[in-house]
Amino acid sequence: MNKKVVQLIENLVETETSKIKETFSGPSYYAVQHILRRIDFVMLFYNNDPRKTKEEVEELREFYSYGWVKALKPFYHDLNIDILESFPEMYKEAINWADGIMQFSGQIAFLIQLLDYYRSGLINLEIKNKREISFRYIVENPGVEYFDRKSRDFYRDVIVERMLEQKKQDDSLNENVIKIKLREIIRNPKGKYISYDATPEIDEYYKIKGQIFVLKLQGYDDFGEQDLFGGIPYWKYLDVVITIVGAAIMHTEACLELSKMNPSVDLHNLLTYTYYKDKTLNVYKNYFGASQDEIEQIFSCITLNKQNYNYYLEYPGAALPMYVEASDNMLVRLISGCLGNPFELLNRELKRKFEKDYFKAVNNREERFRNELFNLFPSQNLIKLQKGVNITVNGRKTDIDAVLFDTDTMTIGLFQLKWQDPFKKSMRERFSRISNLFDKAVEWVDKVENWLTNTDIKNILEILEIKKYYKGEISINEAYIFVLSRNNINFTNIDKMDDRVAWGTWYQMIESQNIVRTSSENIIKDAFIKLKTLSPKHRLKNEKLPELPNFEMQFGGYRIHHDKENKND
Repeated sequence: MNKKVVQLIENLVETETSKIKETFSGPSYYAVQHILRRIDFVMLFYNNDPRKTKEEVEELREFYSYGWVKALKPFYHDLNIDILESFPEMYKEAINWADGIMQFSGQIAFLIQLLDYYRSGLINLEIKNKREISFRYIVENPGVEYFDRKSRDFYRDVIVERMLEQKKQDDSLNENVIKIKLREIIRNPKGKYISYDATPEIDEYYKIKGQIFVLKLQGYDDFGEQDLFGGIPYWKYLDVVITIVGAAIMHTEACLELSKMNPSVDLHNLLTYTYYKDKTLNVYKNYFGASQDEIEQIFSCITLNKQNYNYYLEYPGAALPMYVEASDNMLVRLISGCLGNPFELLNRELKRKFEKDYFKAVNNREERFRNELFNLFPSQNLIKLQKGVNITVNGRKTDIDAVLFDTDTMTIGLFQLKWQDPFKKSMRERFSRISNLFDKAVEWVDKVENWLTNTDIKNILEILEIKKYYKGEISINEAYIFVLSRNNINFTNIDKMDDRVAWGTWYQMIESQNIVRTSSENIIKDAFIKLKTLSPKHRLKNEKLPELPNFEMQFGGYRIHHDKENKND
């Protein structure tokens, strides 16, 4: 039965995907423009609709977020970038078409995801009758990844906000003053469009807002500022992204101000503008004092173009790009891409285009991760080894990435640090993260436990060179082992976490240090207890995972729905 339903869905996806291109009879350029401009509006401002329920609005937004790659690809494939087209005005029929094709494409993307979930052992698929397909989860606690996201949100909403509060206070320009100055420079050509020439004062204000915005995004710290990609240090890529994000925030606020000044304007015709590529690059080249080659290389990594679209548009649920190449000398700036997560395309392009540089930069991560970990523990009683330590267990070598030693309690903390790139909806990448993390981590834990158990304390201290940092009497009373992953460590249907060890993401470590209270005065033991307290195993005793939504859609002549009535097998 499962093979039959898989074949049915695969055929359905293939048949229905072939229909996308047939839905639009005009030039592909116009289809691309309509899709991009409707995306900007829906993702930024479509939060309610008197004609739809709240659930229907959310469903449409989800289909846009999830299905844009499937909707855009066939039209972008046929786009002739050698032809320079005019800026098309958005109209009601174009909006209706974009909504329809985006919902259609989102449903296709959803079916593909169902197959990926099935192949990953997360769900069961069943043909109920000739025109009905159901799916149900067959694992305990589906969606346990929620806790990783929750810890990441804590870092963004609490820690980063705390860090930025002083920066905001030091900002000499008042937001209300800037809004007044912004309104003064806004023009409304033909009563339909928007133009303005920002002053240096306004530019600087919004660049600061861009910096604040970027600090909250996952991926901005994936590389060190001095890591080189194609001969250009990462900080230059970062600086351009920050400036563009600031400009996007300014443009969004300018559009909103104009809509107050002239309520008849349509935001579809204000938000998503096209720009001459040569003029845009020249502006940024002059602003940063960069060379032509530098600015072209940086922009190529934040732009969806004819060189990367086949690669990027195959990634499930890909983040929107900052720019889309519409012709050889024309770029479309997507505000929703600028204010989404521009690092997803940037960092993937750096890997695709400069593979050797990428892996060299990846090798530099351990030292940065270790230093950030040590910054969480400012106590003067802690010895912090500034490099990893190699050990040998029964003739087999391994290394300890970070070591903390508390001279008050004679307690040692041994850490393995795993910096894995974030992933979104790709089950292939999910499998890769799981394989690379747990098998090696479990093997490492066994080796370290064996080493601690079967090695004389004096030898352990000598190997770790603790006496270089502490001249008093020294021993080891307690030892605690940690495995920290940068982005993800909790996966549905994966239970390989040894209870002897504290497992967590970097964000869980930060959250646990800030919200969990213990009675222990042992800093390392305290960190161990706190991190284990925030494990899903413990959190599920007091917290519930979000309720899985009811889902049903009619597609390709089939009713496809989530079977919540039958319990998980």
